[in-house]
Amino acid sequence: MDEKKYEIVEIQVDADVLEELKTVIAPLGLTPEMLIVRFFEFCTDPATQEEAVSLLLKWKAELEAEGWNPEGIR
Repeated sequence: MDEKKYEIVEIQVDADVLEELKTVIAPLGLTPEMLIVRFFEFCTDPATQEEAVSLLLKWKAELEAEGWNPEGIR
């Protein structure tokens, strides 16, 4: 029997942002948790991994240009 390994990820989201997100994704039948799982699948799927890395680097550069740099994130 294959032993599955799980990681617990805690994501902190501003309450107002979370409510706005729920409003946007509710018509799609998604919860925030489901959306996060799909995002991780997108990032780790070999077919979309390069696109995901490109987008993550782009978003990081945009945030850094806005002066955002939380401690512990490189």
